[in-house]
Amino acid sequence: MTLTQRLMLENCLNAKLRKKTIAEKLGVHISTVYREIKRGQCTMKKIHYIDWFGEKHYKYFTAYSPNLAQSNYHLNMTSKGIPLKLGNDYDFVNYVEHRVLYDRMSPCAVLGEIKRKKMFRTCISKTTLYRYIEMGIFSNISMADLPMGLRKKKYRKAVANRPPRGTSIEKRPADIAERNSFGHWEMDCVVGKQCTKNVLLVLTERNTRYEKIFRMPNKKPESVLKCLDILERNFGKTKFRKVFKSITVDNGVEFSDFDGMEKSIFGDKRTKIYYCHPYTSCERGSNERINRDIRRWFPKGTDFSKSPLKKVRFVESWLNDYPREIFGFATPAEMFAAELAAIV
Repeated sequence: MTLTQRLMLENCLNAKLRKKTIAEKLGVHISTVYREIKRGQCTMKKIHYIDWFGEKHYKYFTAYSPNLAQSNYHLNMTSKGIPLKLGNDYDFVNYVEHRVLYDRMSPCAVLGEIKRKKMFRTCISKTTLYRYIEMGIFSNISMADLPMGLRKKKYRKAVANRPPRGTSIEKRPADIAERNSFGHWEMDCVVGKQCTKNVLLVLTERNTRYEKIFRMPNKKPESVLKCLDILERNFGKTKFRKVFKSITVDNGVEFSDFDGMEKSIFGDKRTKIYYCHPYTSCERGSNERINRDIRRWFPKGTDFSKSPLKKVRFVESWLNDYPREIFGFATPAEMFAAELAAIV
């Protein structure tokens, strides 16, 4: 509160107005009025009467002093530390809150987008932004609103008891693992409600993190082949081979048709399929990481048969337009478009 507001508060208290009415007049919350009264509370005296000998007798009472409240406010501010770097940049605060709450982006991604596009005058670090959220500086978001704010990792050691279904990831060239070249994908299924058969087939390009999502009626190998056939028709025989040079999958039953996935609809070979070691999802790290983002829109137990295809397309676009720190907060869509433009 300002000194002017404190003077107005004194007048309202002298007029014996209700605290709720005072709060409305000053444009503050009612709890602010109570705190302010406590801050400026003091003991005052006034002449009660003067006796026959001319001696003054005083009456003591508790009242609110705006000047004392102002002094206490400045005293408290001296022990508050350095001022917030946000200052009065309310547009910055509102933008961050909107992107985190409604667009479901991480604060890090929002901050990177702001810096890359130079949208606001405020410039703070990622650490400072997360600290402000934890301190409660942002009134509408907390750590619980963040994608992994309260996430606790659970480690479970699994033991492989059978070999891969086809060509092992052990035979995959080293440059694919190091992400030195474009056109190498990871593929997985996101399962919905157990009583329904609909699932999502998710493909992630390892270099650009570009995402392709298909809704399938079941987890059968034939459904996977149909999706790959659609991709091949859309890109064309020659371009498909340059964009989809290899695909790394797990050992799920939906990926059991090794020959069918590698065989082109035009009669020859269209891509190379590599199988991860059983129970080793970390070998498809990009796939697993982005599947976690998909779960933010389709939580476990989602009935994909009731999810409109329009929403699936929206989530695909949301993932591809998500600023990624690894690319200097460029989006996968921008990175993928640049790689496609480079293909002759």
